[in-house]
Amino acid sequence: MKYLIWLVVLLAVVVWFQRAKKSMLAGSDPAADGNAEPGMPRPKPSRFRRRSDSNVETMVQCAHCGIHFPSSEAVVHASGAHYCCEEHRRLASF
Repeated sequence: MKYLIWLVVLLAVVVWFQRAKKSMLAGSDPAADGNAEPGMPRPKPSRFRRRSDSNVETMVQCAHCGIHFPSSEAVVHASGAHYCCEEHRRLASF
């Protein structure tokens, strides 16, 4: 029984050293971030990653009704105001 306890302790120490070595090689020092206090665990990285989408459009707001829509669908008045449809542009010119 005494040897079993020593074996479990030895196994725990080996696992701890392996994890410490892995974290040192990965450069995961929490104090190196600048926003983490030493000794505090780092937040886990999110499993949801933001995709960098190259075809992202700017959203504009209709000057008449206030709805937001892509700028490619805008009807632009001579004054530079954006409208969601021709009817709202026409109503604004009165």
